[in-house]
Amino acid sequence: MDMSNFDEMARLFLECTGQFLTVCFESVKKPAAAHKGRTLVKRTTGVFRAGLQFANLGAVKEGIEAGERGEVEPLPWGEWVHYPYVIRHKGEYYIRLYPPFARDENGELVPHWRPGQIRVEYTVDGSQVNKDEFNSFLTPSDARASGEVPHCFTVKARNVVSIG
Repeated sequence: MDMSNFDEMARLFLECTGQFLTVCFESVKKPAAAHKGRTLVKRTTGVFRAGLQFANLGAVKEGIEAGERGEVEPLPWGEWVHYPYVIRHKGEYYIRLYPPFARDENGELVPHWRPGQIRVEYTVDGSQVNKDEFNSFLTPSDARASGEVPHCFTVKARNVVSIG
């Protein structure tokens, strides 16, 4: 997103407390040494929520109660510019997005998108590829990490392609 539009983006998020909205963002991944010079881009378009407090997520509360995680602590990096929407760190702005949650087969709250609520596209040097091919250009540890779905996404504001 054009950072000259930062105030407009912040306004959109400040008006979306807990609401579901469609957000598209891209991230450029660092290739493994054997593929140096390749451009790896992951584009995610999905339904997210904005304006939530991490400590108030049902999955977080249940994890604390069950002793599966510790209490929520302050941000490990950066500072809130518009709590709980926008973080600033080393001159960059980041937005906080949350996936929808649903109970899994064990009754635990986990990030979960229904069909059609999330789309991830992978490109290598501008050509679309599938996830496995994309992961073959990453280091093994980065390829393994790409399958994890976090409880919240912290996305560089400049990587946001569209909101709504």
